[in-house]
Amino acid sequence: MENQTPIKDNKGRIWRTIAAIAVAALFLVIIIASLTSKPSHSDKVWDERTTIGNLEAKNYYIMYTDLMCPYCDVFSREILNHWEEFEQYIADNDILFEIRLTDYLYEGSNHQASRDSAEAAYCATREDRFWDYYHEALTSLWDDYHSKGIGSSKTATPIKDMPDDYWLQIGHEIGLGDTFDNCVNNHETVDLIVENTQRAVPVTEGMPSFKFNRFTTSGFDNNWGWDYVKAYLDAGLGKK
Repeated sequence: MENQTPIKDNKGRIWRTIAAIAVAALFLVIIIASLTSKPSHSDKVWDERTTIGNLEAKNYYIMYTDLMCPYCDVFSREILNHWEEFEQYIADNDILFEIRLTDYLYEGSNHQASRDSAEAAYCATREDRFWDYYHEALTSLWDDYHSKGIGSSKTATPIKDMPDDYWLQIGHEIGLGDTFDNCVNNHETVDLIVENTQRAVPVTEGMPSFKFNRFTTSGFDNNWGWDYVKAYLDAGLGKK
C-alpha cells in the first residue's frame, strides 16, 4: 500500500503532460491553418452585388467612380467593350473586382445628375441588377452625349438637356418596373449614397480612383483605350 501513492503521482504527471502536448499541438494546427488559408475580402466589400470574381480571391481591385464623371466612363466603357477578355483576366489572375459608386460630383459641385444616377443605380442593385444597369447607363451616356462631344470632358459642352426620367428609362430598358420606380421616386437609397461617398472622399483623389492591391492611382484620359486599362490592371499585379 505504501508504494501506490508514488505510482499514482507518476501517472497523473504523465497524463497532464500528454494533455499539455495535445493542447499545444491543437494551437499549432490552428496557427498554421490561419497562415496558409486565403484571406477573405467579404468584410471589406461594400456590396457583393457590385463585384466580379471570387470573394476569396488572392487579389482585390477597387474602382471608385461616379456615372457623371466622363473619365470614369471611358475606363468602364473600355472594360464593357472587352467584357469577355476582362472576365477571363479576372479569372486567370484570381481577382475580386469591386465598383464603388458614389455621387462625388454632386458633393463637390452640386451636380444633380450625379446623385440622380447613383440613386437609380443603387435602386437597381437592390434588385441584384447593378451590372445590367451600370452597363446600360454607360451605353446610354455614350450614345446620347459623350459620342457627340457633350459632357465628354471638362472642356466639352456640358449636358443640359437630360430628361427628368432619364435614369428611370435606363431601368426600364433592362426590364425593371414598379419596385425600381418607387425606389427612385421616393429617394430610398440616398442615405446610403451619402454614407458611401463620405467613406470614399478621404481615400480618393478625384474620380476615378483605383486601389488595385498595393497599386493606387486616380484619373484617366478620355483618349485612352483598352491598352491603358490593361496597364492599370497589370500594375495591380506588379506587372510592367
